[in-house]
Amino acid sequence: MDNGNKQELLILNRTQFGYHLDTYYYSKFAAKKLRITYVGFDVGRPRLALAGVEVKYVSYKGRRLRRFLRLLVAFARAVKKCCGAIFIEYFPGCSVLRCLCPHKRIIVDIRTGSVHQNPLVRRLANLMMQHEVRLFRNISVVCESLAERLRLPLAKTHILPLGAQPLATRAKCFDELHLLYVGTLDGRRIEDTVVGFDRFSREYGDNLKLSYTIVGDGHNGELERLRRMVRLKGLGNIVHLPGYVHTTRLQETFEHSNVGISYVPMNDVYDCQPVTKTFEYVFAGMPVIATATAENRKMINRLNGVLIQDTPQGFYCGLKEVYARRREFDAEEIRLSCPESSWDRIVRRDLVPYIQDICQS
Repeated sequence: MDNGNKQELLILNRTQFGYHLDTYYYSKFAAKKLRITYVGFDVGRPRLALAGVEVKYVSYKGRRLRRFLRLLVAFARAVKKCCGAIFIEYFPGCSVLRCLCPHKRIIVDIRTGSVHQNPLVRRLANLMMQHEVRLFRNISVVCESLAERLRLPLAKTHILPLGAQPLATRAKCFDELHLLYVGTLDGRRIEDTVVGFDRFSREYGDNLKLSYTIVGDGHNGELERLRRMVRLKGLGNIVHLPGYVHTTRLQETFEHSNVGISYVPMNDVYDCQPVTKTFEYVFAGMPVIATATAENRKMINRLNGVLIQDTPQGFYCGLKEVYARRREFDAEEIRLSCPESSWDRIVRRDLVPYIQDICQS
């Protein structure tokens, strides 16, 4: 299709291009059908590029208010120029764009509710989000449970589900256990898993080759605290903490690993939040040890993993169950347990038709 004949999609996101996985894969797989422009901050990370996607960067210099106003001005200019659909990743204050450009075809998208640790701040943030997105004609949201939690109006809400990028990994065997956690360390209590893993390794480590790789970082010193814990427990040879690694560079790590860890606290913050990496572990043919949140319960079953409580004891018991059932797991059967959830399929069958309908409305 000639680029000039493609419908236009403008994506507005505070995150630097490529570091918010949902919009990165939207851009990657929709570029054949849509003419895509992405506007977001340049926070100094390596710049990523995709064929068919124009990225416009906004400087991150200066204090918070100045940065926000600079971004808002850049967003407003891009919206006014856009003749197609505008896709805004929700941020507090985004409704200003709706007020400035009331006749534009704007979608506001919600991938997550507030995850602030303070319950009062969390409630206020969700309340603000709930009222702000109601000003838009089109709302997309990651899952029905989050839409219900935020009481979004059904008539203008579209479910745009979470996906994952399948990795072409070798078939897994489970004579050894090599655990993998990928994700943020903010508020996730990953130290619980280290405590549970330490207990398991002391009981089974003499007869079983074990390792645990934790990929990710946090904003409040979580990575250094985990590294200190690992040193104090003498786990340095089997627990590896490389820090943040972009998803496009995780192939080798997934090749080496054969058990995925989807550990999020079981509370109202995370209960209705699908976990990206749960899907990615499954697509890699890995059984998943997952906390029993509402969304993980929809995904994880006896075929592809175990559900646990969010405690060190729960993690230890989950690891024991995986070990006891290790010869039951079949990597290919695990891969086939969620065929509808690849990013490619979601973009082709859900996002692109949705955008095209809005462009024609």
